[in-house]
Amino acid sequence: MREILQEVIAAADRGEHAALASVVSTLGSLPMSRRARMLVSPGGAQIGTVGGGCLEAEVHAMASVAMKQGSALLKRFTLTETKAGAEGLNCGGTVEILIEPVGAALDQASTDVYRQALAAIEARDETVMATLIATRQEADGESGEVTIEGRCLVGWKGLRVGAGRLGGDPALTGQVVEEALAILGQDRGSLKRLEGGDAVYLETISAPPVVYLFGGGHVSLAVAGVARAAGFRIVVVDDRAAFSNSGRFPEADRTVVAPMETALAGLSIDRNSYIVAATRGHQHDEPVIEQALRTPAAYIGMLGSKRKVAIMWQRLRERGFSQEQLARVHAPIGLPIGGDSPGEIAVSIVAQMIQVRRS
Repeated sequence: MREILQEVIAAADRGEHAALASVVSTLGSLPMSRRARMLVSPGGAQIGTVGGGCLEAEVHAMASVAMKQGSALLKRFTLTETKAGAEGLNCGGTVEILIEPVGAALDQASTDVYRQALAAIEARDETVMATLIATRQEADGESGEVTIEGRCLVGWKGLRVGAGRLGGDPALTGQVVEEALAILGQDRGSLKRLEGGDAVYLETISAPPVVYLFGGGHVSLAVAGVARAAGFRIVVVDDRAAFSNSGRFPEADRTVVAPMETALAGLSIDRNSYIVAATRGHQHDEPVIEQALRTPAAYIGMLGSKRKVAIMWQRLRERGFSQEQLARVHAPIGLPIGGDSPGEIAVSIVAQMIQVRRS
């Protein structure tokens, strides 16, 4: 989402048109994420995906038309065998995709909504963006050409910024803010039908999750690659500069050299943070876990045998930690898939982090 927001704003600043395709509702089995989106530029280049294949090709063509004509579409695709001949898809579900002109097509107020959404991500703040869609039904009962009549951004304290009717119509804006607050802090999108035929698409926006890798050894090297592919930002921490640097970890957003006993003090650990203790020894893992247990991190995991865990847990209990607190730690780390090599262990660790994130 961060890259999409950046490019929408950049296109607006350059006075260039673009089109954004967003999955807004889903039902059944689908070939794409239920939060998929794709930005198409005038030259045909795209950022993101709505599933690939012939569906994406059709949406890409529609986005090019929407960009040129300055009109939005809300299009339903049925991905069943009855449609496979026309669309080449038989996944068994249906999906609605909103295709809208952005960039230079946005007015200043709408661009400000995007700017504040991006600023919220940079500040690791949680918000909801709402897009008001005025629809009219086609002869076949499906939504066709639509009009975007407002946007707003909602935070924990309510409305932050609004554009169009979502800011100019107090009653409607209040209703949308209430709907947005109901999903704030979750990872989801929701298309709500309103009275009078309008609809509002609500989308939670938060910073990408960050995995903090303590220890720059072989397992952390493998985890960094898998976690980056899964959408995590990467921070590597080691007390040896040779094991925590951008040359060794090109995927890392940041590398830190610090003693393990105080390493977490300079880090911004929040409930969107994932901590992996994979240092070169239990004497370094233990202070990491002790510090991690005092944070609101979403996930804490540690490499090690059951015997190592039992001995460390006894020492931590002696220092006042409860069994409930220790139960937050995934140790031994990772899903039990029988992983043996660093690559296999990395897959099990990242799979477990995804499981926690999506639950």
